Amino acid sequence: MDRYIYSIMPVSSDADYSEKRVCLDRVAAEFGLSVHFPLDRGLPAAGKEFDLRAVVTTIGEATAVIADLSLERPSCYYELGLAQALGCRVSLIARAGTIIHQAFGRNAVSYFQDLQDYPAVVRSMLANT
Repeated sequence: MDRYIYSIMPVSSDADYSEKRVCLDRVAAEFGLSVHFPLDRGLPAAGKEFDLRAVVTTIGEATAVIADLSLERPSCYYELGLAQALGCRVSLIARAGTIIHQAFGRNAVSYFQDLQDYPAVVRSMLANT
């Protein structure tokens, strides 16, 4: 059985997305995990229905969920809500200075200063998985 992290993070709005993605893959591999990046699984064509059941199943089968709330994206909060409602093990992360809105565990966010700090913060979260 594939043990994976479900990644919730800003994509097109985050200039650091590519570098964060590489870091997540590398750090996850240290723990014998892969990373599920939802956009890699294909999005429905314009006008097609979002497959909520498939998303819920994928989130629910994850070993852990890491939710990067940097940039305060509503879509990230939506996915976070799904993961928390499913009772998943969720770790919250954000760039220092990010305002954390309505989210369970918002007082336990792990903040990173920059991309050099990012791997250590992710590694610390995964050590508790």
